[in-house]
Amino acid sequence: MKRKKLILGITGGIASGKTTVMKMLAKAGIPTVPSDDLAHQAIRKGTPVYKRILKRFGRGILRSSGQICRTDLGNFVFNDPADRRWLEKQVHPVVIRGLKKFIRAHHGIMALDIPLLFEAKLQKLVDKTVVVYCSRAQQLDRLRRRNGLSRQEALQRIAAQMSLAVKRPLADIVLHNNSTLAHLRRQIINLRAVYHQ
Repeated sequence: MKRKKLILGITGGIASGKTTVMKMLAKAGIPTVPSDDLAHQAIRKGTPVYKRILKRFGRGILRSSGQICRTDLGNFVFNDPADRRWLEKQVHPVVIRGLKKFIRAHHGIMALDIPLLFEAKLQKLVDKTVVVYCSRAQQLDRLRRRNGLSRQEALQRIAAQMSLAVKRPLADIVLHNNSTLAHLRRQIINLRAVYHQ
């Protein structure tokens, strides 16, 4: 007999700890899919989205391999909301198709990492929305250390997204990532209890 599905939509902000949460979920045996991976596949060399991106931004964003340099592309979209919206319009349909395919292929509890879950109004794809939350100061510090950004660059990237303070009350479940990995791991384990309710 097939087990009932429970689809968790994991979201948060840049450098809030979503990747860490997804790794912990996968280690706990929960099937996971990061929508960022699907987005990266969508802009792979030769895809229709790749061709449209080159037409809009030019070949200056290409690596020597011919693949799009996501850092260079990010410099465009984080500096111009119109460019960001345009890119999302190109990539989102591909990502949504990939997420639906993943959902069809799995049963039981599963986790979808969807950074723009609320912004793209994708709540209907999931049963429970989960926000990975940390303080703004921690988010800023983690982003600066991880990406080697100046304070201004990091603040600009954080400001380009819906804030964690806005996302938190929209969530069914909040994972607090302000403390230790052990504390976060305990919250991950508790997510399994949601499946048995």
